[in-house]
Amino acid sequence: MEHADADMNGITESPLSPADDAAKRGSELVKRYFMQLTKGCGRKGCPNRNCLNCPDGRGRLDPTAAALLSLELAKSEGVSHMLCDDSPPFLHIQLMEELVHAAMQSGDIKPFMKEVAAVFSNSDALNQSFLHSDAQLEQEAARLRCSREELSGLDTPSIVETYRTLLQTHSAELLNALMNATESLLVKLQVAQLAQPTFISKGPAVRQFFILMHNPLLLEPQYHKQVLLPLLSLIAVLPDLCSSQLVQWWSFLPAEQLQQMVSVCQQFVTVRLYHTQRIDDAVQAGTQVLGQLYEANEVALRSGRRSSSHPLDYHAFYNDAVNQEVNLREDYRRWKSERGEFSFCEHPFILEPSSKSRVLMYDATAQMTHEFEGAILRSLFVGATSPYLVVKVRRAHLISDTLLQMSLRKEDLKKPLKVQFVAEEGIDEGGVQKEFFQLIMAQIFDVNYGMFTYDEDLRVYWFNRSSLENEREFELIGILLGVAIYNGVILDVRFPHVVYKKLMRQDLGLADLKLAFPGMGSTMQQLLDYEVSEVESTFGLCMQVCYEEFGERRSHDLMPGGGDIPVTGDNRDEYVRLYVKYLLEDSIARQFGAFMRGFQSVCGGDCLQLFRWEELELLICGSPVLDFEALERVSQYDDGYSREHPTIVLLWQVIHELPLEMKKKFLFFSTGSDRVPIKGLGNLNFVISRNGTDEERLPSAHTCFNHLLLPEYKEKDKLRTQLLKAISDTEGFHII
Repeated sequence: MEHADADMNGITESPLSPADDAAKRGSELVKRYFMQLTKGCGRKGCPNRNCLNCPDGRGRLDPTAAALLSLELAKSEGVSHMLCDDSPPFLHIQLMEELVHAAMQSGDIKPFMKEVAAVFSNSDALNQSFLHSDAQLEQEAARLRCSREELSGLDTPSIVETYRTLLQTHSAELLNALMNATESLLVKLQVAQLAQPTFISKGPAVRQFFILMHNPLLLEPQYHKQVLLPLLSLIAVLPDLCSSQLVQWWSFLPAEQLQQMVSVCQQFVTVRLYHTQRIDDAVQAGTQVLGQLYEANEVALRSGRRSSSHPLDYHAFYNDAVNQEVNLREDYRRWKSERGEFSFCEHPFILEPSSKSRVLMYDATAQMTHEFEGAILRSLFVGATSPYLVVKVRRAHLISDTLLQMSLRKEDLKKPLKVQFVAEEGIDEGGVQKEFFQLIMAQIFDVNYGMFTYDEDLRVYWFNRSSLENEREFELIGILLGVAIYNGVILDVRFPHVVYKKLMRQDLGLADLKLAFPGMGSTMQQLLDYEVSEVESTFGLCMQVCYEEFGERRSHDLMPGGGDIPVTGDNRDEYVRLYVKYLLEDSIARQFGAFMRGFQSVCGGDCLQLFRWEELELLICGSPVLDFEALERVSQYDDGYSREHPTIVLLWQVIHELPLEMKKKFLFFSTGSDRVPIKGLGNLNFVISRNGTDEERLPSAHTCFNHLLLPEYKEKDKLRTQLLKAISDTEGFHII
């Protein structure tokens, strides 16, 4: 027996057969699922829907139901089992508050640090942190008027509050743990990206970038190299689908949160450019992510998600370092090369209008150089050619002479303009050019000429749909606008904003009608807001527009048989759409089409697409801001005057006290234009020279050189009297 017992004790347990092993593992899986469904994992806010602690889970099940579900889940083949014990950690705002409270109570911050580091160093953990519950997600979708699928599923306020809570601990040890964990995560992601560029291909995996970009510590330069650079580099190379998804999620953010991310990218690009003095991969990545933020902002504005009272202005995307330090001529060359080199011209949101204007000039110069080289070859056979667009006009036939010469010199329209008035002496150094534009624009926009109508209340011109003028004259206006742009001449053209949007081929809608013609826009909005059942009886409209032309009442059907189709609550949206289209597009199609052709003949091409419509208006009409303090700061003095001279001190006192209209007259008197350059009066080369001591002599000006000639007045009252007399009673140009 002892021998038998010894034999039994020496026997080892034989391995289970594959079937028995599978049965054992299945039994353990069922038990784990059952415990998870009935007891939970103990982690509040667990994202696992097959856990009692999940707010969006199945709720409390009776033992029988839990057992049956456990069997069903355990039998699932070819799927990853959702077991909390095997899942990575996660964070949510309630857990953060508990961790902070526990750390304060115990005085031990290490458990808190460990939890934060575990989440921020793990891609899966971060992607399932800060998630909305189903109910919260439904509420958020309803608030934003979108579908659940359009949202990230993340609780953005909780993310912001989490970072705020971490910063408020003032614990360098905790913040270092956060940033070290983030750095570790980004290193893993970069390695994965190198191995497989499209390793991130699903929306949930993009959540980590959304969370990380909210970190305010990214504004600290000390984290630029190890944290921000890899983060921006990864976002910049996301697959198109993931990139679009991130842009969409960002578009739902409040302006102040988007502004923080913009500031992060702007600071990074600026510091990097100044530090390296070159456009490296880091600058390119920062610019590309800044472009994604710009697109998110545009999506928000187009969709109406961003309140008009709290917009993130497009000026926020201009970068001073790029506009001041980058060689734009070289950048233009890279843009036009066929070698696929990086160019800021491919990211025009970052360039100020003045920079874009310079690019436009480089483009014109490149085209004119090509033309000039050809002209030199031709001149060997047909005579010399001029490097200028020379226009000789008679004052009495200004429009017809200009129209004839412009139409004959279309290949020269981008050359520098030189104007000569027939039978008058003088060299055009800029002043004659300014006078030419002012005179011809005044004639063209005279309502008696019939090309435009003028709204006294809004103080804007609009195309006269009943104009009988030849299309060539509308084409001439477009040409003149283009020529003015290429010669840096600011024009007093008072168009509503829709003209510039149309020049940029942008769609128009009711919002544009409201802005351009508020009265009509308000009427259309009232129609849309009215009680549905009472629209037809109250307004009595049909699908037709009525207007007066040459004293007769005329009508235009907005659709076939429109006069017989009443406007009702059901079709009023279509009526408003067609009405806006007719008013802003169809009714002036002939006139605007010719105007557009003329403009495109000078400014057509890729360079025009660098501009927003707002920037195009600024390029043509100048800045609306008259900052005379800036003009005082940059003014230069000659012939005995200086900034501290008593007469100069008096002059600026008088100017600053003038009302706006008189300031405009002073500007016109001194420079030949009451419009301000793109970058404002602070960018104007303005000179004031002493012009003798005769106090009975009026001030005068060389307008072509922005040069004011000011006698040495001793008294403020005398200076004010003489200056007001000069700027009020004198018309035209004062070239001495």
